[in-house]
Amino acid sequence: MIPLLVPDLPTTEELLPWLKRIDSNKWYSNFGPLVQEFELKLTKLLGSNLTTVSSGTSALELALLALDIPSNSKILLPAFTFPATVTAVKSVGLQPIFTDIDPNTWLLTPTIARQVLNRVSIDVIIPVTTFGHPQPTDEWDKFSHDTGITVLIDAASSFGKQPTGKHCIVTFSFHATKAFGIGEGGLVVANSAEFIEQVRILSNFGFDNGVIIKAGSNAKLSEYQAAVGLAQLERWAKISQKRQVVWDIYQHYLDQEILQNMPTNHIPAILSVKVKDNSTIERFAKCQIQTRRWYYPPLYKHPAFTDVPKFAPQANDYLPVTENLSLLGIPFHTSLTESDISYICNQL
Repeated sequence: MIPLLVPDLPTTEELLPWLKRIDSNKWYSNFGPLVQEFELKLTKLLGSNLTTVSSGTSALELALLALDIPSNSKILLPAFTFPATVTAVKSVGLQPIFTDIDPNTWLLTPTIARQVLNRVSIDVIIPVTTFGHPQPTDEWDKFSHDTGITVLIDAASSFGKQPTGKHCIVTFSFHATKAFGIGEGGLVVANSAEFIEQVRILSNFGFDNGVIIKAGSNAKLSEYQAAVGLAQLERWAKISQKRQVVWDIYQHYLDQEILQNMPTNHIPAILSVKVKDNSTIERFAKCQIQTRRWYYPPLYKHPAFTDVPKFAPQANDYLPVTENLSLLGIPFHTSLTESDISYICNQL
């Protein structure tokens, strides 16, 4: 079996020095010294204000809570995304609205958002970095400046590739299957130090000087997760290099017409290819190649989300790109050899 995803996380030996520091500190949660060091190194790497949280989903939830907008405010997001994007909206009492994506990049773009705004009022927009494709932060910053609408970029799979901006808020996931994985964890990044402080307070139930003014959640990063993060930062350059090699080999074998339109010199987080029907899935299964139909079916076809309104850029509720995009996720991770990739592409 060629597996679909294989996490690339630190070994026991690489973790041991950090774990020994936890033993010495006797501090295991509640913004401990390793969390502080991890956040400091991330701040230097990303060049913006940030706070860690327990998962990518909690990053979205707390960022929405910190905006302090009225309940049932309308939140625009693509129908083509992982369910966590919409569950985060629902869990904090806001109203999600689905829309379509660009046929080439598979992103909710500023152009699409402006078209939807002609049909319905929106309070916050959550564009997603689909399969690791970065969102154009400069364009979204201009959109936010022009419209006054907050833009919260769900960059769960795009750590190290998604730029942060002046107006945009960006969240990342550190789930084990991400390129930068630590098991579980998340990150909220914003230009505003005050906003980040509110997210941090909300991640600790909402405690501010011993009292809770607004109810939050228990979503802090533990010292153990920070230990993995610190060890992972030391491996990050090598991980990126290995992923680049895998991507270069895939591009040598694959027809560009079946691929997502990725920016030059950008490595996808997940590799999905266009397929015509289920015969490809069946062939891969027979050949012992693991696959997955990412973001299928579209969110509005899940029973939990059938009540979510849909607004297409056109004057109807039919989302043609989302409805007709037939994709198959194929193996993409640092454990793949050129022989594996050649075999996968020959079967494709």
